[in-house]
Amino acid sequence: MYGVAIIGCGDMGTKHAAAWHGRGDARVVAVCDPLPERAEALALQFEAHQYEIWQDAVADPAVDVVSVCVPACDHRDVAVTAAKFGRHVLCEKAMALTLDQADEMIAAAHANDVCLSVCHQYRSFSRFKTMKHIIDEGRLGEQIFMRFAEMREVRPKLAMHSLGMNGGPVHDMSGHLFDLGRYLTGSEPESVNAVGAIFGAGKERLKTVTDFGIDTAEIQVRFHGGHCLSIGINWGLPEGTPGHCHELIHGKLGMMCAADQAQPERFLGDLSDTVGVLLKDANGTTLIECLPDNDGPHACIDDLLNAIETGQPSQFDGIESRAALRLVLASLEAIETCETVWLK
Repeated sequence: MYGVAIIGCGDMGTKHAAAWHGRGDARVVAVCDPLPERAEALALQFEAHQYEIWQDAVADPAVDVVSVCVPACDHRDVAVTAAKFGRHVLCEKAMALTLDQADEMIAAAHANDVCLSVCHQYRSFSRFKTMKHIIDEGRLGEQIFMRFAEMREVRPKLAMHSLGMNGGPVHDMSGHLFDLGRYLTGSEPESVNAVGAIFGAGKERLKTVTDFGIDTAEIQVRFHGGHCLSIGINWGLPEGTPGHCHELIHGKLGMMCAADQAQPERFLGDLSDTVGVLLKDANGTTLIECLPDNDGPHACIDDLLNAIETGQPSQFDGIESRAALRLVLASLEAIETCETVWLK
């Protein structure tokens, strides 16, 4: 039975707690949040001990794993402290704000012989696993072009727009898609080009934000093997604007996209029991049904516990997440400098 501490009891912390609670081999034993009422609600729901200071929650001797669900600016401090106490760590994305912070997290995990995983759960979604299988079979050809886009109104979670807290929406969101690019192609990036803007400034919902991060961008990554990833993000649209997303992958022999007639307004991170993969090639059009997915961090928890018990690295290992963060920061550098960023 794994004892779990939830650090950060907002939306993601609640999802983590529910996912852990739903297992037969884990229970939430400690919670902490800067807003006491949020921690109290979660503590009551899961019969956990509420702590005022997160260091005390991490130090609780009943804790084996720490779920880090605070803003990205605090990920390094919580993860490093947890590792020093011998706790395994499941951290929300983005892994950190800088590569130095990510490196400290990885080093602390290695030094204390604990596992560090980051919730880049998109690669576990049924439709993306189906897409990878199609790519690996060679049904699209050897050179793969990927295009992901997501357009949203300004986010109600204000920390997401803050440069100092979560790095801004592009920092917060694009890491999922960079991780998908590496996962789908099995290849590493060569270069990044990007343009970006801040469209959220001046919106009423964000009137208290003073340090806006980039919330809108067009990003292109070239991978070894000639693969290409294009990302379009706009999380700065006016309040109430209906959203839009699309997922398209194509090559010399065909193309495929996600198809979900029951939920046409689904966003990239949303799960659906009705989504499928629409494959179009010289044989015509084929709709491939996908298995249902669990909501939240279930897959990341499964892989983390498997890594703890077998010693095999999780597909969500911190080193994998660092690679995604490297591309996040390269894209932001390309936006700032208006130049191609070459990756060694």
